[in-house]
Amino acid sequence: MNGKDKISVIIPCYNIQKYIMRCFESIRNQTYGFENLEVILIDDLSTDNTWSVLESLQRKYPKNVISLKIQKKGKCGGARNLGMDICTGKYITFVDADDYVHPDMLRVLHDRMTEDDYDVAQCGVSCFKADKPNVLEASDYEIQRLDLDNVDNRKNLILYLTGFTNVTAWAKLYSTEFIREHNLRFIEDVYYEDTHFSVLCVLLAKKYCKVQSTLYYYFENTEGIIRSEISNAKIRDAKIIMDHIRQAIQSRKAEMGNVIEQCHCEIQSFLLWHQYIEPYSRIETFMKRELDICKEEFLKSEPDIFNNPYVRAFSDDAVLKRMSKLRATAKRMNNVCFLDNAIHICLGIHDKDGNYSVWAGTTMQSIVENTKAPIVFHILHDDTLNEINKNKLSFIADNSGNGIEFHHFNPDIFGSLADSMNRFTIGTMFRIMLPDIMPDLKKIIYLDSDLFVNTDIEELWNLNIDNYCLAAAPDCSTIRNWGTPYAVAAGQTSRDRYFNAGVLCMNLDNIRKNGSLFQQVMDYLSDNPRTWLPDQDALNAIFNGKTLMVDEKWNYFIDEARKNNEKAEKKIYHYAATLLMLHTNNEIDRAYYFTILRTPWGEQMEDGLLCNSMGRIVDRTGMLEKLLKKATQNNIRFVFYGGENSSIRNAMRLLNRNFDSCEWHEHLKENEIVCDDSTVYIVSADADEGNGLEILANAGLENGENYFITQRFLHYTEGGFAL
Repeated sequence: MNGKDKISVIIPCYNIQKYIMRCFESIRNQTYGFENLEVILIDDLSTDNTWSVLESLQRKYPKNVISLKIQKKGKCGGARNLGMDICTGKYITFVDADDYVHPDMLRVLHDRMTEDDYDVAQCGVSCFKADKPNVLEASDYEIQRLDLDNVDNRKNLILYLTGFTNVTAWAKLYSTEFIREHNLRFIEDVYYEDTHFSVLCVLLAKKYCKVQSTLYYYFENTEGIIRSEISNAKIRDAKIIMDHIRQAIQSRKAEMGNVIEQCHCEIQSFLLWHQYIEPYSRIETFMKRELDICKEEFLKSEPDIFNNPYVRAFSDDAVLKRMSKLRATAKRMNNVCFLDNAIHICLGIHDKDGNYSVWAGTTMQSIVENTKAPIVFHILHDDTLNEINKNKLSFIADNSGNGIEFHHFNPDIFGSLADSMNRFTIGTMFRIMLPDIMPDLKKIIYLDSDLFVNTDIEELWNLNIDNYCLAAAPDCSTIRNWGTPYAVAAGQTSRDRYFNAGVLCMNLDNIRKNGSLFQQVMDYLSDNPRTWLPDQDALNAIFNGKTLMVDEKWNYFIDEARKNNEKAEKKIYHYAATLLMLHTNNEIDRAYYFTILRTPWGEQMEDGLLCNSMGRIVDRTGMLEKLLKKATQNNIRFVFYGGENSSIRNAMRLLNRNFDSCEWHEHLKENEIVCDDSTVYIVSADADEGNGLEILANAGLENGENYFITQRFLHYTEGGFAL
């Protein structure tokens, strides 16, 4: 011992066999003298060969090294407490096993401690990533001293924990007498235990000093004890730690005054930065989705976070901008973690009326809330998608830690088809471009914009479609409610293999082997002009025998769920342009509505949707009342006009008409239309491919008097009417 004070060096170890020798050698080579050290190595139930390494060090240095295996895992707090219980040194220091220290660290800190009987002395910290870092020369040991008998000094030290001092246990030398006098302990089985410990030291110490030079080297290591996980648990632990800190300061309220809340704000902002914002700068090692789960948890426990004056400097918008920038950098770097493991999902948006971006955004929101795997969204769009809505879609992706890419093209490539799609948005056609515009992708999930994804879409993504071009669900609803699709009637596919194209898992490589999908679909539509489900019929015909049929849960029509009054299940619900119903007690619609409210359009929806919806209810029930008054009159002739579908049949049911006995016409000629008070037409909005309403109006008929549009007033579902 050559007359020097003994220093106990406590090192928690967990799965650290790769780095422990680097750490140990930096301790053994201290200029203070290894013979004056007591090195306590504590294995925290490692699952690798860490314990064997620790045992070998104790055998080699029996006078200076103690190796222990903890009996109950308590994260770093449990290991450090055990070390403090058994140590015999006059001073204590903590070192993490994947870090290392400057040769002069203990000598310099000891000299400063003893020159004026300090309780705590700390040094500067430098972060490194390389496996073999160079030890920086440090000869300037300038010291800052704080006399904590001065209350203002103590307050300032607490308020600037992340400035003058830091909130880590390491890079400091503690008086053992000081620790035991105040029974200082680490909270066990939580993260950030050293933050609480550091605050206690500041609250209780009489004298505190800081050596300006960097003497401790912190290693950013995802395998180590400190950075082994990023999870909800860390955020919950942060809340526990902050509560303990608040209590500790509260116990000295008379002395500390208003420092309590200020300190809480400081720690709160530090943890938000430490766990959510700053890790994005290490995008190569951390999954962004996990970080955003952390943010969600943090906001649950600290809902007032953005009232924190320290946090306002990096408000939510600023955070998102930072993340977006870092994400773009990661993409340019071809980041494996972010890109190769991602699920790629595509939505097509023709946003002429500004509605489809809202529904597409809601679909995205439902996906990110139910899927933990990283996602890259691909938005196919034309000039109708404005910058405001584009930014809102980006917000959903960014705010969930996922990526988004926009692919613009001109719908003129579809020629006259773009003008003839009365029943469908041209946006549905965008999917046939996917193999061409994404040549580097092997696989993608295409989704319609009117979906509520109430399940983990990763299960669909993981389907083995190596021997198929597509995976899709049967279009049971169309066949049940709308009649036989054209492709089935034409013998191009079978009824049991006819799929709905609103949800497609696409093997792009296999599709490309068959030539241009775009050209195949355009040729089909040219050869089959009578199809009323354009690209869907085309895809069914082209990929007949090349499609893996999957469970209907992957594309389940909302009408079916409403008809059976079903509870919300783990399914993808397809609204198929069906309107949201909020006035009924439908669990799925309510869940969908609240998902909309969580999108960037939520506020305007909340302000306007319900009011508008109630207005529509009034209008539509008024129209229904007019129809029922007509039905009670004598000698009223009802003519049902339009292709057989659920709206027509529901109207018949409402009026107690049997389909077989009704006067029903799929087509009417203008010279056959009767314009008198005794004839009433019940017409589908889709009649004559959307031209029926114009035909009736041109014949001089009045909506609500001589004709009624089924979709405008009725969705027959448990007595409810659609909004």
